[in-house]
Amino acid sequence: MEIISVAFNSLFYLEGVNLRKKLFFEGYTNAQELINDVYEKQSKHIIALENNVVIGTGRLTLIKEKAVISQMTVVAEKQKQGVGKSILSTLISIALLSDAIITIQLSARVSAIPFYLKNNFKATGKVYASQKTGISHQLMVLQNQ
Repeated sequence: MEIISVAFNSLFYLEGVNLRKKLFFEGYTNAQELINDVYEKQSKHIIALENNVVIGTGRLTLIKEKAVISQMTVVAEKQKQGVGKSILSTLISIALLSDAIITIQLSARVSAIPFYLKNNFKATGKVYASQKTGISHQLMVLQNQ
């Protein structure tokens, strides 16, 4: 497995978009709109590849002193095998290349909270319904030490 950064609209980027649509927004008639939010073009995108097949993806958006990780996913058959941890570690490393970043945050589905807690994120605030999907999420924060 390898983790690579991909250019917006490259072939691997588009495969990552298809994976995000399938795993996050399947059944939503506005899936493409949900992917193409105001941050999509300015964000950094990475994918996990195995045998030249996209098995995971993640997005990082830098906003002043904050880095936001979003739309991170791994195909079901590769979960709990370190792929998500590798994607997350790569996104954090990219975020920390900027001296301005103080906080790294993400909105985790409730089912993913234990994964992020194991990776030193802390839950903050109350569980809320995502504005995009209505699915319950928790704001998670990692402070840059």
